[in-house]
Amino acid sequence: MSDATAFQVPTIEVRSPRPHAALVVLAGEHDLHSANEVQQTFDQSLAVCDHLIVDLSTAEFIDSTIVGVLMQTRGKAVELDRKFSVVLGTAPVVERILEVTGVVPLLNIVPTVERALAA
Repeated sequence: MSDATAFQVPTIEVRSPRPHAALVVLAGEHDLHSANEVQQTFDQSLAVCDHLIVDLSTAEFIDSTIVGVLMQTRGKAVELDRKFSVVLGTAPVVERILEVTGVVPLLNIVPTVERALAA
């Protein structure tokens, strides 16, 4: 048996916390393998909502591909005049990749979903 940490299956859950708002919860480990599904989910959500909230609080890992998806979605939200928020409070490695890639100042980062909804 290996002592290596087990891979955490990525999940994507879409909720509607209030009318015209979409909450996409990413849990587990998201990378190149889940990026297309994440992008499709974001695109579908932006098409039907005024505020897209991406909750990374249960994400255990994201890679630069997912950072790219977040930034592309942010751009689409701006083009469509939609609100876009990212909830952190997650694994330090997730926050670290956002810091290292320099996107933190570009994303509307909030500590909780409630704070995102209040914005």
